Amino acid sequence: MDTSLTAEQINHFNENGYLIIPDFLSPAQCDVLKGKIRDVIDTYLDMSTHPRTVFTTYNANKAEPDKHMMTDYFLTSGDCIKFFFEEGAFCEESGELAVPKHRAINKIGHALHTDVPEYRAVAQGDAVKGICRSLGMVRPVLPQSMYIFKSPGGLGGEVTPHKDASFLHTGGTRLLGLWIPLDDADVENGCLWFIPGSHTERAALHMNRKSDNTGCEFVGEQNNFAEEGWVAAEVARGSMVLIDGNVSHKSHRNVSERERNAFTFHLFEGEGSD
Repeated sequence: MDTSLTAEQINHFNENGYLIIPDFLSPAQCDVLKGKIRDVIDTYLDMSTHPRTVFTTYNANKAEPDKHMMTDYFLTSGDCIKFFFEEGAFCEESGELAVPKHRAINKIGHALHTDVPEYRAVAQGDAVKGICRSLGMVRPVLPQSMYIFKSPGGLGGEVTPHKDASFLHTGGTRLLGLWIPLDDADVENGCLWFIPGSHTERAALHMNRKSDNTGCEFVGEQNNFAEEGWVAAEVARGSMVLIDGNVSHKSHRNVSERERNAFTFHLFEGEGSD
């Protein structure tokens, strides 16, 4: 399949900061990735020994990143497979899971693209390379990948407005997010939302690792995210949503009874980066 972007698609991406590419993966390919993640959970996740690391998103009223970003478990997840749970996945009294473990997970990261062949084939495949060439990338670098669950019934939590460049530093070179829903994504089950054109305002807040290696801290001021102007990116399973690292985006809680699994990864331009 020729995945080179058309001039119209490139113009849309440059103007809006995001682009929806239909039919990037077939339904059969989506099924393979969804099926494989259950094998990953059963192989790697032993709840008798696993830390109860809960994923939460950035709160602008906090001086430091959320607790999961302060742990060695998170900071050492770049080259392996680790699990981060939803808020509400554990019973307050017992500390045990309140739901089956396959529903309790918020995301798995951050090395699926190196450690699991099925995800590596997508993230490092010719189709992605074609997109990179279309955007003029010379030496794309793939630093991380994630599988995001957004479980149904209100358990799959909100992701607050943010810019990816606040969390991934590239030395000023282009940063891309590539987000592939493995289920149809709509406003009820937690599709992405964007403010078109907001990528022209670069991320002013950056997460840095502390010099004493005790965690991370935020440097700078949070961008002011508008209340108005958000556009829902409702997409069919297998689409590719291409995301500029500076575009404002978010997703709401999954209030439906339907799944909203997604495989996502980031690329940055290695040529000229720090």
